[in-house]
Amino acid sequence: MRISTSKTLLSAALLLTAGFTLAAQDKPAAKTAPAPAAKAPAKPKGKLKPVDINSATKNEIAFMLAIPEDLAAKIVAGRPYPTKARLLTNKIVTPEVYAAIKDKVVARQTAPVR
Repeated sequence: MRISTSKTLLSAALLLTAGFTLAAQDKPAAKTAPAPAAKAPAKPKGKLKPVDINSATKNEIAFMLAIPEDLAAKIVAGRPYPTKARLLTNKIVTPEVYAAIKDKVVARQTAPVR
């Protein structure tokens, strides 16, 4: 009886091992519909408010226009600007940078104090 008990235990151990081995194998992936093509990031619902180069902080200018902080510091140092085109004519930014930011900036004038 002792021999049959050990054979039974050995058989059970082999079956468990075989079961774990089969469970660990990769199962073929079920057929799924192809993934939809990647979409472009969603555009903001409203038009973004332009950055006022005469009143925004250096950090706001750098962040909102995605330019380096040293360039934003040059913009702040050259204030006030009568128009945004002065960034280009005063050689604060290069023509390439101006072309990239011109639609994102304004040069608002403050009302004179009486």
